[in-house]
Parts: sequence; structure tokens; C-alpha cells
Amino acid sequence: MLSRRLTWLPLALSSALFGCAEMQGDVGNPDDQAVAVENGLQSVNGLFIQNGLHISNGLDITNGLHVMNGLSSGSGLMTTTLGRQQLAYLVRCALPAGATVVKQDQYGTSYTFNGVLGLAPEWADSACGTNCQENVSACMLAHVNTAGIHVPLWIVSQSAAVGWGQDPEFPNQEGSFFGNLFQAGAHGTDPLNSPMYYCMGSKYSVSPPSGRLGSKQTSPPYVNAFGTATAACANRCTPADYPSAADGYKACNGWNAVVTVWRQNSTTTVATTSPTGGIGKGFRWK
Repeated sequence: MLSRRLTWLPLALSSALFGCAEMQGDVGNPDDQAVAVENGLQSVNGLFIQNGLHISNGLDITNGLHVMNGLSSGSGLMTTTLGRQQLAYLVRCALPAGATVVKQDQYGTSYTFNGVLGLAPEWADSACGTNCQENVSACMLAHVNTAGIHVPLWIVSQSAAVGWGQDPEFPNQEGSFFGNLFQAGAHGTDPLNSPMYYCMGSKYSVSPPSGRLGSKQTSPPYVNAFGTATAACANRCTPADYPSAADGYKACNGWNAVVTVWRQNSTTTVATTSPTGGIGKGFRWK
């Protein structure tokens, strides 16, 4: 951690992104609403990130999420709706399906946060090292929507928890995301800011939903790693190994934890839970 004072702004979520009524404006619902949480997980991707995740606000990457020193109960992020929404995204990205983190707010109410992707399972009970931080960061950045709208996504990554593959319902490669929300100055970047990057996929301009790459975003938190706003990942990033080279990228500009996002042709925000027939692994986040 840097000894100098950092001008962190907390990671925030808009309640407008939750289209399912079951979410009731909050994420990480009390234990008696576990089913509602599962339903809500089918529809979210409207994350807002300003300048990294304030890791001193009850969160400590040197300890596991299950222990008090890793994620505090009754203080920091657990004490507000926005803080719990932040934690919900973090746990979804970090821990696998079936894994949960249970914490209490300042009033003693227990909230259960559910894992989904499993990009950093080690963070459940131990420190979140560089690889953990960068995998979770890439996942969270991939869900930024500056319009606060949830849009179906198909996500691929070199991580074995997600893997490569394509889904015929998601034919448009939007872009790739990478960085570190937890450590300002990572990889020799600006020591006062968390590095947050993207580059454009081959079809970012096809039916771009509001708030996503290719649309008119309002103050997006990330910048294109290659200078211009529309600089492409192709010929700049390292593609996945054969036979998955067309699926996404395994490294970009010195970052080895990259999440690539594919979108649908339609800009509909209606969520379904039906199977997709996707080829390969990947992950359909709807």
C-alpha cells in the first residue's frame, strides 16, 4: 500500500441497474431472501466505478473474505446499501457458484453474498494476491455500465473458472478489460490512481447498448490502454491459444488477467434463464 494519501472515490452501484423486482434496491440480501438473490443474479451488469475500490473501508486484501480482518461486519462497506452492492459484485466475481460470504451490518442483520464466476476462489480464506486482484478487477470492469442499465453479456477469460468459447446468441465482440482496482500505481502506472483499462473488440459498434463501449458513455472510469478511445485489441493484445484465438485475449499491454465481453445484436434488457447452447465454456452473465 502507498504511504501517501490517496484520493480514492468509492466504487458505487446505481439502484437503477437492478431490473428484477426481487432485488428490492439492495444486493447481498438477508439470509431469508436467498432465492431472491439467485433470481437477481440473472440480470445485473450496471456497475459504476469512479477511481478504484476503497480497500480500507472494512475490506482488507491481506485476509480472506470469511474472516473479520478480511471483511468487517458492522462497519465500512457492510453498513450501507451501496457498500453491500459493491461487495455483491466483488463476491460474484471472486468466488465460485455455491460459495457464500455471510456478514452482518451494524444492526446485526445478516447478509449473504453469493459467488458466481470463481475467478479468485482463494480469497475466501486467504490473501488476495496480485493475480486475484487483477482477475477480480477485470471482471468488475467488464460490468461497468455508465447508464446504470443491465445488458446480457457473454464473458470469456483465460481463467480456468471461466474459459474460452462463444455463444451464437452473443455474436459481437465488444472489448476486453483489465487493470487493478485495489492497488493504485500497479504495474508502474499513476501512483495516485487505480489502473482501469479497456480496448475495443471487433464489433463494439454493432447495436451498442447505452452505457457500454461503443455508445455515448458518461464519464467512464476506464481508458483505452492504447491511446485513442477506439483503439482495437487486435494486433495489440495476445489472443487466446489455439483453437480459441478468436474468442478473446489472454494478455494486454502487460496485464495477464483479461476479461473479454461479447454482446447480442439486440439492445433488449429483458433477462431470461434459458440455456444458450454456447460452444465451449465461457459464462453467460444475464
